[in-house]
Amino acid sequence: MSSEPRGATDPLVSVVVVTYNSERTVGETLSSLADQTYPEYELIVVDGGSTDDTRAIAAEHGAAVHVVDGGTIGACRNRGIDAAEGEYVAFTDSDCAVPATWLRSHVDRIAAADDHIAGVGGPNRPFPDDPPFAKLVGSLQGTVFGSGGSPQSHAIDRVREVRSVACCNVIYDADVFEDHRFDADINVGEDAEFHFRLSEAGYRFVFDPAIAVSHHLSADFGAFTRKARSYGYAMARIQRRHGTVVRWYSALPSLALGGGTLAALSDLSNRRARYVPLLLFAYLLVSGYATAQVYRDRRSPLALFVPVMLAAQYAYYGIGFLEGLTAPDPVPQTLP
Repeated sequence: MSSEPRGATDPLVSVVVVTYNSERTVGETLSSLADQTYPEYELIVVDGGSTDDTRAIAAEHGAAVHVVDGGTIGACRNRGIDAAEGEYVAFTDSDCAVPATWLRSHVDRIAAADDHIAGVGGPNRPFPDDPPFAKLVGSLQGTVFGSGGSPQSHAIDRVREVRSVACCNVIYDADVFEDHRFDADINVGEDAEFHFRLSEAGYRFVFDPAIAVSHHLSADFGAFTRKARSYGYAMARIQRRHGTVVRWYSALPSLALGGGTLAALSDLSNRRARYVPLLLFAYLLVSGYATAQVYRDRRSPLALFVPVMLAAQYAYYGIGFLEGLTAPDPVPQTLP
């Protein structure tokens, strides 16, 4: 894609963008990829059957467009891998924008990595012109209680090895795909499931906090809660699929909902406020810490909304997780 001469030591990189009805944002994504400082790369767009102008916009940006009508995100990622010719395969999402040095930074990092490193990833942050609520979501995602300690947490402020990264900002060694692929039956959480299998096979990722992308996060409270519920549902579905715990903390919101309900029932039956105040006090400590982190990052009084956001995230994630655990076999792909 770049007009710069390809260096003798610069391998070809295949950049895959999975999309569906993304006409509002995909042009921004592809424009950012057109400005890369990396000498040579191919751009592949895999569309899940859009009904808007997504494919036309992708073609205008010179991307090779592949269509998987009705395909899951996992199936679309696999189609991109099938079409890739590069030594490395990079993924970003169609609601992201990457910096000009994105590929250069990723390639330099993965080329220097050990053999057990499957790929390199980094954080995703809200766009500078995104709504205030989306920026608040980004800051909350950067706290340990808002992310479950995932690589999105600001606690990971140095280059280190991790078990998983977000697929909106990752590059893989293409050799990994000779024996491992995404699960084509998974539409949400496909990266978590894939990376779980890679970690079981002994692979790890390098997380570099300096290699960040911009990502349009939930713009309002409704979108925020829907996404939390879908993530909870997806994680339960994945763990049912494997019959094992993929992320130890994934059941905590559901357990907290159950514990809170039992505590309330106990206090009601005893006509004495005993357990609920203790739980509220514990939650205030947790949410207060998260609020302080968000305010430090955002410097906005909107940080005072964090306790409500955190409670909603836990509640909806917990509800989704319970729905995923109790859904009849075969487990439905979408929420009821």
